Amino acid sequence: MSLRGTLALLLFLACLSQLIFTAESFRGARRKGGRPVSRGDDNISVRKGKFATKDKARCSWAARGEDGYTMTVTCKPADGDEFACQYTARPATCTEYGSNPEGYWKQIARSVKKQKKLCADPRSMIRAGMCRRAPPDAHFKLTETRRVKPPSTEKTPTATNATPLESKRQCTGRADHSEVAKEKCGESWASLCAFLFTVIQSGDC
Repeated sequence: MSLRGTLALLLFLACLSQLIFTAESFRGARRKGGRPVSRGDDNISVRKGKFATKDKARCSWAARGEDGYTMTVTCKPADGDEFACQYTARPATCTEYGSNPEGYWKQIARSVKKQKKLCADPRSMIRAGMCRRAPPDAHFKLTETRRVKPPSTEKTPTATNATPLESKRQCTGRADHSEVAKEKCGESWASLCAFLFTVIQSGDC
């Protein structure tokens, strides 16, 4: 075999081994299971999950961070206003987190679902059972809560200065238009003008 043929064969074998290695790595990642950690350009890790509470509220949570994490929880009750809140934690302060991060996040996901006063009790923490002996900041603590109310469609009645009784009094107390009629229309047309002024006032009432 010529030197050129030998080099071509070696190059082919190198490419083939690289493809086999990539395929095996992908299979290994799929066997591990669990939700993968997604990272953006800023190297921020993101964990997400969805669940429903006992009172049928549909909720979702998303934790973002690198060393310190902020978890945003949003819930839409079956009958009520949507509400949301934020929890913060530093998982790395738990020794077990470094060796088993997947287990940590699975326990956090279960703990969120079990919260009886989600987004309401600042003393209640979202805990990972594997971090019982870790500092408190290894668990998620409530830091912010807010309630989202839909815009109201009710119309506010317009207030009027005069009450119905006052308006009736204004209509019944008619002014004498004879003098105005003489001034505006002259002596010959005064009676007709006074009558017209009276009719116009009646239409206003």
